[in-house]
Amino acid sequence: MTKSMKIFQLYYKPEQAELLDPAFIPYDNTANLRPDLREWHIWNKEYVNFLRDDLSLWGFVSWKFKEKTGLDGHQFVDFIKANPGYDVYFVNPCLINEAVFINSWEQGDLHHPNISDIGNTFFKKLGYENLSVKEVVLDRNITMFANYIVANRKFWDDFIDFSNKLFIEADKDPEFHQQVFGEGLSNYSGDPSLPNFTFLIERLIPTFIEVKQLKSIPFGYTPETLPEKYVPYADDLASLSNLKVLVNRYESDDLYAIWNHYRHKFLQEHPGILGLE
Repeated sequence: MTKSMKIFQLYYKPEQAELLDPAFIPYDNTANLRPDLREWHIWNKEYVNFLRDDLSLWGFVSWKFKEKTGLDGHQFVDFIKANPGYDVYFVNPCLINEAVFINSWEQGDLHHPNISDIGNTFFKKLGYENLSVKEVVLDRNITMFANYIVANRKFWDDFIDFSNKLFIEADKDPEFHQQVFGEGLSNYSGDPSLPNFTFLIERLIPTFIEVKQLKSIPFGYTPETLPEKYVPYADDLASLSNLKVLVNRYESDDLYAIWNHYRHKFLQEHPGILGLE
């Protein structure tokens, strides 16, 4: 860590404090004043403080960072230091989801009914009339399924402003307000009371990065750092992920058709594999 970069590790219960990674700065959220907004509440609350501190990069990770990613904090910090010049640095701990779904909106619709429609409604309210979030192929260079993000002021300035517009637009439209903030509408088994908001934020981030053409870079797993649960499928996942990158690089419908065929074949050969995520 440097004076101009701070990465905080959120914890919600006192007993979680002993599990934190010494490479990160502990952030005590045991009060958890807005559990319905999850991490976003902290991002928004601390934003002004970080501007005052004149940080060049900042972000937050979960107390489950090691469990979810298989990495220790120093590996993530060293990765950031070794790759200067990006707007957003992240770790995606859900490699299967990235490889087999067009984007996190397609995956999200399986678990949070119609969340892609809510995303489309929000973007339309902001003037993006022709954007269909579910159709944009987002590859590993932009796809994340957890809010393990460290970013520069350019990202945070724009995203805090952008995400606050959810509240502004919801105040204008009772139906949209219910879709975003209605208790329990996320269908999340881990907490039946949660609204769609936190899962919407998670999916808005990659699309926002794409729309704003920000420079993002994921931590690249190696055979040594790949979580054990993915090892039996490593070659197939790498091939599918590489195909998605090529689809975007060449804007190729033919490559998309090949990827689409093989992702369905992979899922048919490994029923239940999505449960690993």
